[in-house]
Amino acid sequence: MQHMSCNGHILRAFVRILAQYPQVLPELEYLLSVGLLEHMGVNETHAMIEHWVRVTSDMDLGLKAGASMCIGASGALDFAMHSASTLREGFELAAQYSHLFGDALVLTLEENDGRMLLRFNQSVSSIRAVSDFTLSAWYHVHLRDRLGNGAGLSVLFAHPTPTNISEYERTFANAALVFDAQDYGFSFDAKLVDTPLDSGDEALHLAHLAHLALLHRRSSRSFAARVREHLAVELQRGRPTESRIAKQLRVSRRTLVRRMNADGTTFRLELEHVQRKLALYLIVQPDLSPKNIMARLGYAQVQAFYRAFRRWTGQTPTQYRQARLTEQRTPGTPNPYREPGYAELAEPHAARSSCTRFEQQSRGRSLRVGGP
Repeated sequence: MQHMSCNGHILRAFVRILAQYPQVLPELEYLLSVGLLEHMGVNETHAMIEHWVRVTSDMDLGLKAGASMCIGASGALDFAMHSASTLREGFELAAQYSHLFGDALVLTLEENDGRMLLRFNQSVSSIRAVSDFTLSAWYHVHLRDRLGNGAGLSVLFAHPTPTNISEYERTFANAALVFDAQDYGFSFDAKLVDTPLDSGDEALHLAHLAHLALLHRRSSRSFAARVREHLAVELQRGRPTESRIAKQLRVSRRTLVRRMNADGTTFRLELEHVQRKLALYLIVQPDLSPKNIMARLGYAQVQAFYRAFRRWTGQTPTQYRQARLTEQRTPGTPNPYREPGYAELAEPHAARSSCTRFEQQSRGRSLRVGGP
């Protein structure tokens, strides 16, 4: 069975919004500390988002996360689309390279009775929050400012009309909302799809295309990276085994060993890599004792944990913690043990304020209806 994955920009967008909910902050810090957000399986991503919706009781979480996106948040594809000469060229590019940012999404562009339909098909079953996120992100990044107010834009949702649609109305201002539609997607005046865009830049577009082609060649993830993702999750349940991880990846234990060797590593080395990264994060949390940390890292014996920690740092856990906490209390001393970028992710509006100059320059532009 093919392993399907999502790019980390999806979960990072949800983290920006979830920082408003104290009850999920410890969970978010753990995910950030072990690097789990970067490229997770589709099913794992959907399950995690569904869990967050349930914990926060916020049914509009996907809409809010999508609205936090800006040009560049999804990588080079955003820039290539915005430098394309027309919307059609940009949409066709998105359809061609969407696998770089998530295997499950399939885009199609169809014209019918003077209307253009941009359809979003999920190759795996999705949940409302994920579909809401996709449409909200696309609206804010690729459609809102480029179509203008005369496009007759409709946003299509396959799910039934929610009890409260006020957040939908805020998210998709100036667009018609259609629930219980056949598909998720957008519908707008077909003549606009080939109208030249003010943001089109041929030289810049070619440069972004070259970057996309390079990313495409590098897009196959190593097997070892997938193993590390599962190890980080399994450590919360006890010490992972080769057999258990192999079962989750739907391969035999012998195949797991062989493919790890092909990547130049072993199961034991990858387990220790994840344990070390998590240990250095947890040890500076003052409310956790070394014994608690030991258990969370899958160690059954104190001596084994202490030996491993000394091998990683040259210090005992207590010595390391005291040294790091002293550094953190020193004014002006940066804290390198907090996940890079967490301060930005913890601020719900950080993504909007950090939008690129490219977006700022194109903000407010709409379709140029003919002429130079």
